[in-house]
Amino acid sequence: MTTAATLLTAVAALLFAVSCCAYKLRSTKAAVRLLIAGWCVCAALLALHAIVAQAPPFGNMRHVLCFFPLAIIPAWIALVRRQKLPMDAQVAAVACLALIGALCMPLQTGWRQAPALQSAWFVPHVASYVVAYGLLALSASCALMAIGEGKERQLLAADSAARLAFPFLTLGLCSGALWADAAWGRYWAWDIKETWSLITWVLYLIYFHSSSRFPAARRSLLLLAFGAVLITFIVVNLLPGTVSSLHSYARGA
Repeated sequence: MTTAATLLTAVAALLFAVSCCAYKLRSTKAAVRLLIAGWCVCAALLALHAIVAQAPPFGNMRHVLCFFPLAIIPAWIALVRRQKLPMDAQVAAVACLALIGALCMPLQTGWRQAPALQSAWFVPHVASYVVAYGLLALSASCALMAIGEGKERQLLAADSAARLAFPFLTLGLCSGALWADAAWGRYWAWDIKETWSLITWVLYLIYFHSSSRFPAARRSLLLLAFGAVLITFIVVNLLPGTVSSLHSYARGA
């Protein structure tokens, strides 16, 4: 099982990497096919993780990173079609980076749901945050690319991705509070992860309210807000000090 999971993760990462290259070579049809193939491999990987964990596989960092492509690729394709945006290489690049990150994490085949995770809120809370963070990563990558001739096009894509992500970000925050009340008897504890989740939400809210008034600052605001996403999702989880956090069961998640 361990070998199979690692192999599937590596194959999916390779497919996304080749898809990214195909986009850059302007072979869009081949890029989309590779993207879909990578998504299918990730679906098989999710099923394998679920069999091994005997539960929804969202309990550690590797599980979550492997779920990123499954969540963000359909959302991004829907956004591209709705907003008539160009289908660029960003989604394949973000999916590939997520899986490379997963390969750097321990597989934790012995992971089982802690009592605090055995809740009806577990899947919607984690899934909503994965969709949100994945779309915000796409937004940040578009903002980084917003230079030169295609600046406005990239900023439009970045803004669209951030706006699509925000309801999921809000759902993650609210479902987390409801789950906390059910598990710990209080909606909010100012835990380090809760605090940074709130900071992230507020920064994106500031972006939405100020981007039209200060258009020159759009790119900087998006990148600043995504910096808070990275702190919430990666830095806080990997800090040694989080062992005393209420979210310590999710170290690496």
